[in-house]
Parts: sequence; structure tokens; C-alpha cells
Amino acid sequence: MGDIDNTVSLSIQSGSVSVPRAGFGTGMLLSYSAAWTERVRTYKKLSSVAADFAVTTSPEYLAAQAYFSQNPRPKQLKIGRCALPPTQVYVLTPVAADTTDYVLVVSGEGVTTTTVTVTSDASATVAEICALLETAINGVTGMNATAVDGTTEVTITADTAGNWFSLAPKNPALLAVSQTHVDPGVATDLAAIQTEDAEWYGLLTNYNSKPMVLAADAWIQSNKKIYQVATNESLAVTGAVGSADTGDAIKTLVRARTQASYHWNPAEFMSAAWMGRLFALDVNADPAFKILTGVTVQALTDTQRANLIAKNMSFVETVATKNVPFDGKTGDGDYLNVQRGLDWLDDDMKKEVFENLIAPDVFPFTDAGGQALASAMEASLDRGIQKGVLAADPAPTVVVPLVADILAADKDARTFTGLEFTATKLGAVHKANIVGTVL
Repeated sequence: MGDIDNTVSLSIQSGSVSVPRAGFGTGMLLSYSAAWTERVRTYKKLSSVAADFAVTTSPEYLAAQAYFSQNPRPKQLKIGRCALPPTQVYVLTPVAADTTDYVLVVSGEGVTTTTVTVTSDASATVAEICALLETAINGVTGMNATAVDGTTEVTITADTAGNWFSLAPKNPALLAVSQTHVDPGVATDLAAIQTEDAEWYGLLTNYNSKPMVLAADAWIQSNKKIYQVATNESLAVTGAVGSADTGDAIKTLVRARTQASYHWNPAEFMSAAWMGRLFALDVNADPAFKILTGVTVQALTDTQRANLIAKNMSFVETVATKNVPFDGKTGDGDYLNVQRGLDWLDDDMKKEVFENLIAPDVFPFTDAGGQALASAMEASLDRGIQKGVLAADPAPTVVVPLVADILAADKDARTFTGLEFTATKLGAVHKANIVGTVL
């Protein structure tokens, strides 16, 4: 199939945001246990996912459940079969505190979800707490990984490559957690998936160590899609900017296409829930203030909250009894709906111009032809205003050169160069400052 970019070339600039072609309402969930031969399957509802992933504790089922449980919910989800599974590794590092409960929610495929609590004695040591954690984790029914006490930390490694499990400490300052497994080749799998089926827009991943997230993030930037990813990496909340945790790295890379979140429990699949909520809405939908079904809140201190905000990371918090995400920024500090809206504009304008080019038997290389192209651009910009992607004031403008000013080489190549437009993104309100007087 021919690429429209070979006929209509368009570049939109918005600060650090680079623009690609679009596709807006379908998520792609990566799977390392899909049993079918094709690379991609499309699902319209959770029961269809359950037909292929019958274990309801599998990451595919749980992520699809989060995605399809939102109200409203998107029309479809694609699951991509990966051939290069990671061997998942978590590391737990306790801080010694006397007579203190260390609480950890353990989940996983085939694992009985268990809230593990170990209690330190009156003269607590890190080694003592590590030993208690090792015994408790290994005792969880169906546990598909093995905990090893290293005296200063506990390393929990999947028994088999592709096994998925989740460790969720209730207090990240007391019991630090991170995923440390290497990237086995997520970009290779994504390339194979994209070759078979490119009609998807948002990436979701389940094995979110820093190496795997950054590898997926790099692929996304060069393949013109978006990536919503959540990590429960404790350093995200306990460390300031410069801590080199996953979210901090995405901020440092100034990523316009990756929206990183902190959520304490990976088994709740916050990013899948958030994508499911957003992808049911039009491209201009603000990611903030969307109530997410099935996502619980972990209370954050003011310092932890400030650390996340400084890294452009999002999180779920309770505001006026409502559990809502704050606030949908991408790594570059802009908002996810800005990129989604620009992608829509890129796609819409290319198609509008292309339709004008192919309508007549010959599209004339004349000033009148240039004005026709400008009219097509204006029509797309007007739709952008109607969709809430672009502001009506100031109004978008289009510049079309005279044919006499176009280089002969471009005329010989039948390329109408010099078409330009300017427009202003609409933006949204997240805060209100009110001053009142009561007499």
C-alpha cells in the first residue's frame, strides 16, 4: 500500500512536539503468552479476550479488563504477540524501622493475590526484614517467581521467561521497589507487529522495567504513535528530578509521545484504564479529571507529589471524593491530548489535500491550483477548530506562494512547494483561582 507521505508532505511544529501521521482510538497491548501464529488480533470486548487468555490473573486479561471497564469505553483493543519474552525481576529494599509492618500486595498469572505483611521486631535490621520478606513471598500460593534474600535487598526473579507477576508495596518510602530486568528486544517485536498491522495508536506494556520502558519509548518516538506507561518504581516518588528513575529519564529525553505515570499497584493496569477512558473520546479530550474504574489511590506526601509533578509524571489522587488522574503530561511537559490532536490534524490535512489532488484528471500547476490546495488546508484547519484541537482566535492562516516564485526544479518534479499555515492549539483549564467578597 502506498504511503500518503510520498504525495503530501506536512510538518507541524508546536514547541518540542514533532508530528507524524495519526490513528487515534485503538490501543495495542503487548503479550508474551499469545498462543496464535499471527502477530496481532483485534478484540471488541473483554469476553473475546477471555477466549484467548482464559486465565483471569494473566496480564493480558487484567489489562484488557482495565481498558474495557471504563465508561465510556473504546470500540476495540489489539493484542500483539511478542516472541522475545523478558525474565521479570523485582528488587525490594526495606528501610529498617522498629516494630513496623511492611505490607506488600503480591499478584501474578496463576498467583493467588495476597497481601503479605511482615513485622519487624523492637531492634529491627534490614537483614532481618529481608529474611522475613523472602519467606513470605515464596509462601504465596501459586507464586511463579522466586525470592532470594541478599541481606540488604530481596531479588525476586520469574521462574520462566515470560512469567508475569506484580509486587506492590503499600509504603514506597518504607519498602522501595523497582523492576530491573533487561530488555530482550521489545523494539524487534514492535517492528514485527507494526509490519503486520499498523492500524493502532496507543502502546501498552506490562513488564515495565526502566530498560524495557525506554526501549519501547524510543521505538514509539520514531514510529509516530503514543505510549502510556505506569511504573511503581519507588524512586519516582522518593527521588527529586535527576534521580534517573524511569519517569525522570523520559523527562530528560523531552519525549512528546510518552506519558509516564506512577501507580503503586501494577496489577491494576492504570495506563490501560486511562487509555481506555481517553480512547472512547474525541482526540481533543483532556486526559485530566477522568474517573478511572478499578484504579485505587495510594496517598502521597506533599514531597512525593511534588517529585512526580517535577518529572512531568502523572498519578491518581482523590479530589472532592473523586479518584482522578493528575494530569496527563508527556515527557516534554505538554499534554497528551495536544499530541493526539496534532496527529489528527496531520492525518486530516494530508487526506484533504490528497483528495483534491486526485479529483480532476489533471491538477493544474497554476496559481488557481495553489489556491485550491490552500482551500483544502483551510477546510482541515476549520475542522480542527470544530473538534477543539485549534483555537478560533487567533484564526489560523494559510500562505500559498505564486507559481512564479516556485523553483523550476520543483515544477519539474511536480511538487508545489512553499505552502504554509499557522494555528494555535486550544488548550484547557486545569485550575481556577477565585477571589470573592462577601458583605
